[in-house]
Amino acid sequence: MKQTTVFRQLIYNIVFPVVIALFILGLINFSTTRSILKESSKTRNFLISDEITQVLKFQDVTMSVLEDNLNPMLEQVSKKLIVNYFVSTENIATADLSHIRNELKLESKLYDLYIIDTNGVVVNTTFKKDLGLNFFSFGEEHKALIKRIFNEGQFKSEKFTIEAKTRRLKKYTYQPTLDGKYIIELGIYSSTADQIVNIIKETLEELSVKEKSIVSAELFMNADNPFSLTKMDQLDPNEKEFIKQRFTNKDSSLVNKRIERRHLSYQYFYMNSENSDLYKGSVIRIVSDRTDEIRDEYFRLLSYVLIFIVVLVLIISLIYRKTRNITNPIRKLVTNVNRIADGNLSERAEVDGNNEITTLSQKFNVMIEQLEELYTDLDKKVKERTAQVVAQKEEIETQRDEIEKHRDQLAEQQKHIMDSINYARRLQYAILPTDEYIKELFPEYFIVFHPKDIVSGDIYWFNQLNGKRYFSAIDCTGHGVPGALVSMVGHNWLDYAVKDLKLERPIDILESLNVGVTATFKEKDEDGAVKDGMDIALCCVDYKTMKLQFAGAYNPAIIVRNNELIQLKGDKCPIGAFSRRAATGYTHQEIDIQTGDMVYVFSDGYADQFGGDDGRKFLMANFKKLLIEVSTLPVDQQKDKLEQTFFDWMKYESQLDDILVVGVKI
Repeated sequence: MKQTTVFRQLIYNIVFPVVIALFILGLINFSTTRSILKESSKTRNFLISDEITQVLKFQDVTMSVLEDNLNPMLEQVSKKLIVNYFVSTENIATADLSHIRNELKLESKLYDLYIIDTNGVVVNTTFKKDLGLNFFSFGEEHKALIKRIFNEGQFKSEKFTIEAKTRRLKKYTYQPTLDGKYIIELGIYSSTADQIVNIIKETLEELSVKEKSIVSAELFMNADNPFSLTKMDQLDPNEKEFIKQRFTNKDSSLVNKRIERRHLSYQYFYMNSENSDLYKGSVIRIVSDRTDEIRDEYFRLLSYVLIFIVVLVLIISLIYRKTRNITNPIRKLVTNVNRIADGNLSERAEVDGNNEITTLSQKFNVMIEQLEELYTDLDKKVKERTAQVVAQKEEIETQRDEIEKHRDQLAEQQKHIMDSINYARRLQYAILPTDEYIKELFPEYFIVFHPKDIVSGDIYWFNQLNGKRYFSAIDCTGHGVPGALVSMVGHNWLDYAVKDLKLERPIDILESLNVGVTATFKEKDEDGAVKDGMDIALCCVDYKTMKLQFAGAYNPAIIVRNNELIQLKGDKCPIGAFSRRAATGYTHQEIDIQTGDMVYVFSDGYADQFGGDDGRKFLMANFKKLLIEVSTLPVDQQKDKLEQTFFDWMKYESQLDDILVVGVKI
């Protein structure tokens, strides 16, 4: 581990945490101050927008009063135009509208006449610049308004609205002609309305004077094609699109931009208004210059950092000077300790002063004196104990050599035993029928064969005689080597019964097998006698008569036909294992078979295997259900399914017994 000093530890454990805490507090303070300034700017802009809103509300009230005074007069003028001049609209497109305006004593600077056809096109007007203008191009709202007036056929007075070209308030009235082919529109300026607009403009201009940080405050009208009330300049396309979004979303938004080293804040406020049938609402844009504000923020941050560094240097210098009074005595003590650690127990620490280090040095010297005495005694005892250990070591080595000799002997014996068992396995497999021989007898078959140990107490047997074909599953007493020996005895006596004695019926073959096994093991019905034997299920298939003969000792044969299970039970009479029950003999059973039938013989190892989630036996009932389930599959897939089900069931349990299942398809 890398060494350190008291000074470093004080820096790491005290100064650094304090410095980090102060730095974090400074950042939090800077962030909080900045947020407060931003919120203050937002609040100021909100108050300004509220002030503008109040002015616009005042405008709404004033304009409402003005509207009430003008509407009756304008309606009378519209009726005169319809009744006195345009009862017939045949020449309306070429009529001298300026002359008619003079006859009606309407001032040319304040009043304009427009003739609009059903397509929204101005076909005649006193304001020649608008001749041919299509009102439908002003937007969907304006188009809908014109069509609604044509449909209703009534006088329509629109409220004052801002004219985009002149930025003046202008009022429009609409009167359809009697034949419904044209609309006569009156456009009216008002000096009173102009004064109201000027008040709004002056209010906006005064804001930049009252607040130095405000660069401009503008009011935008018309959601379809926004324009500024105070400036005649064309809007940037991106800016116009952004303002359109504010009209559409009816929301407020804040955008910060940096233009020519200036930090500008663009704040937009949407205000809803019902003053006009065409322009519902307006957007206020307040542009603030936050350059000085941000500069002040960073200046305060820089000042804080400089003060922070100066204070940090002063603290570190002070700590360094103070720690020297502590570290010098400790350094001398460490030097003495290192000498003592190298084995020089006669070394003593220097005692100087009257403080905690002095007391530590005194106690350290006492400890070294005691340690020196203990070291002397220990060295003596170690020498004595070493002599004893050397003697014990020689005795232990002798015992070790003897144990290793016996271990090697046991290993050699175990190797001979395993070699013998493996040779027995080869012998056992050698007597079992080959796959080629079995296929000659039964072209479609499978065998699930999994010994518990190297050699098996369960074996299968196939043979033929006089056109009849035999197959059997034999479950001998025990498993491993004893079971394998019993199985070889059973296999040999089965071959003898068929090949030498020429016995054809399964019952006769079992009786001969029982006699042979009993004689081989010299079994007697008395206590202490050898009772080795086997359970067996033996089937004989005669393809000429399509008959199956069966005899069994405990083990059954199962036939599955069209998902129906037929069981041929074995007799409760074992092979060998001498018992009085053997005197009852075996039962000859015969049954008709059909092409496609599946015949199964097996040992009890599969059904008795423990496993599943709760560690119980698989059971014969579940095994029968499984045989019905797989019976319709090809024989290779039946084997795979049975093996997979067995291993899935067994999981982490040990295999209990040898496993043997033989399936033959007729």
